[in-house]
Amino acid sequence: MAESIDQLRVSFVEETRDLITELEDVLLSLETDAVSSDVVDQIFRSIHTIKGSGGMLGFEKVLEVTHDLEDIYDKVRSGEMDFTIDLKDISLETIDVLKNLLATDENLADQEKIRFVNLCKKIQLFDVSSSLEKNSISNEAVSIQPVNTITSTYFIQLVPGLNSAKELSHSKYLVTELSQMGDCLAFAKSGDSIKLNSFEKVNKNAKWAIFLSTGVGQLAIEDVFDWIKDDIGVSIKKLVDGDLLAVESAKKEFEALKDILFEKTIEDIELIANKYADQIIIEEIQPVEKEKSTAEKEKVITSNAISSIRVATDKIDQLMNLVSEMVTLQARLNLLANEIDNPELNDVSEKYGSFSKQLRDNAFTISLIPFGVSMTRYKRMVHDLSEQLNKKVDFVTEGADTVLDKKIIEQLSDPIMHILRNCIDHGIEDTEGRKKNGKEEVGKISMNVYHQSNNVIIEIVDDGKGIDLDVIKRIGIEKKLITIDQNISNSELLNLIFLPGFSSAKSVSNVSGRGVGLDVVKRNISEIRGAIDIQTEKGKGTTFIIKLPLTLSIIDGLQVRIDERDIIIPLVQVDKISTLTNEIQDTSLNQLLLIDGMQIPYFDLRKDFEIGGEIPERREIVIASYESEKVALIVDYVVGENQTVLKPLGKHFKKQDFISGGTILGDGSVALVLDINKIVTEFSKK
Repeated sequence: MAESIDQLRVSFVEETRDLITELEDVLLSLETDAVSSDVVDQIFRSIHTIKGSGGMLGFEKVLEVTHDLEDIYDKVRSGEMDFTIDLKDISLETIDVLKNLLATDENLADQEKIRFVNLCKKIQLFDVSSSLEKNSISNEAVSIQPVNTITSTYFIQLVPGLNSAKELSHSKYLVTELSQMGDCLAFAKSGDSIKLNSFEKVNKNAKWAIFLSTGVGQLAIEDVFDWIKDDIGVSIKKLVDGDLLAVESAKKEFEALKDILFEKTIEDIELIANKYADQIIIEEIQPVEKEKSTAEKEKVITSNAISSIRVATDKIDQLMNLVSEMVTLQARLNLLANEIDNPELNDVSEKYGSFSKQLRDNAFTISLIPFGVSMTRYKRMVHDLSEQLNKKVDFVTEGADTVLDKKIIEQLSDPIMHILRNCIDHGIEDTEGRKKNGKEEVGKISMNVYHQSNNVIIEIVDDGKGIDLDVIKRIGIEKKLITIDQNISNSELLNLIFLPGFSSAKSVSNVSGRGVGLDVVKRNISEIRGAIDIQTEKGKGTTFIIKLPLTLSIIDGLQVRIDERDIIIPLVQVDKISTLTNEIQDTSLNQLLLIDGMQIPYFDLRKDFEIGGEIPERREIVIASYESEKVALIVDYVVGENQTVLKPLGKHFKKQDFISGGTILGDGSVALVLDINKIVTEFSKK
């Protein structure tokens, strides 16, 4: 069944958001002296696709704001205009407006309506000559090479379907778009009436037969019908290489077929075309550099098109929830199998466990997405803020392909925005300040994302003035966070900037200075079981290091027990399990145990969690680690490995620093999951 117009509009919005993100990323990376024809063509095609598809689906404002911008980029493609900074800025502003139009279904607020109207006027009045004079670095114009292609002639048949006839915009707009691609003969049949090259008074249900000579290639023709290909009948047949309509006798014969054209078969059309094949002059535009053939390109595009599918995030969430429930049921099945001790049931339980683990891993992989999906917003923010503060900043990113749980990526947005604002506002000096310090005029901020074990590390580095620890200490004393004679380490000083209300800004601006930001950063990162650290050197720069779990949902855990209570320790952080002997107990001193010749801080879960009951004679130690630090966790005994589905705890457990969540065990009871990162960080200081 064909999609309804509402479904098509939803699909358009989703696809266009992706297209806008890619377009924004391309624009942000452009410099006016390094614009290739391929990049300009890519921008043009993106705008063209948004305009054409939006217009067909009734997005009138989308059509209006992209129409003239497409014309500008068409002139850039042909060499009539140069790509300039002004054109880049107006394109980025168009992207902002398009985002609003898509988010509000074109129902703009009053302020946004004014912005929309002003942008449309700005695009229409765009003065390329003055832009070139203002932004030109040299007298040489940017060289835009033409697209490498061969003109071919196609025969296109278009039959509107029931859905398109009732709900979609008039099919004449499709034909109008085709006519702009090259030389065109368009025949429209409505009842017994057949019209040639008439787009105004054509019935919406009319059938079309079109001869088109163009150099854009068949894929570009197919793009015209991409959004409604399931609702109309489309046939595209390449007749000959070359411009057949440039042969006057061939063009006249096609025009003479007007009254009987729709009775002709495609074979009849091909016979007529072949008669004039020897009269066609084929002109090929030579490429600047060797490129793939059209066939190869089509093969690559086709291959990519079927390599992935779009799935709504709520369906992925539902899948993860179902898999989580299955993991819990699998734990229940294991428990029953052990109790009944039936060989056949044990075999089924073992095989089901193996299957559920594979399914869990696959579902988990589906929920991971590349961090690069969010990088464009950070690039845009750095671009806009550096201009606002009149600072020159080069923002470099690495690790866009690093995958991470989509929920973590969503919750990281605000913390990373805060950090980048601080890097630009507090870290990077202005041009004069950088010159005075012997630095390059352009400051550099880099963001590197990579995997480390079962964690993801995000490093944000700036080459600015660094953090002055003396200033931090003075402010800490003024705010009575520390005393003047207190012995405090550099790392403890740096942690002061994460306290609410702490700010070293000399003045309050709309960017920073109110002491709101880094405390939110730390709190938000802690909520997703992450940690943040700072390294700085005065005059050299600052590095923010964020360490995050790969996922928030399912982990492999080690189940331990204290009295009748079960606790889960993330298995990936367990280094060793041993018995708590009298010898080890006798060597304990100042919250330290001597294990294998090493003094390790310990955390007695029974004592520190105030769990009563009788203490068993034999107890066990689980040595867990975080980064280079270790902690010994004293438990009653170890139960074994457990696939753990993490569940958030209620508001009453919000202030439990050492607990990251809960899980349901196979017998239906609830076990708490320890946050080893926080435990190690806390006890390694003692």
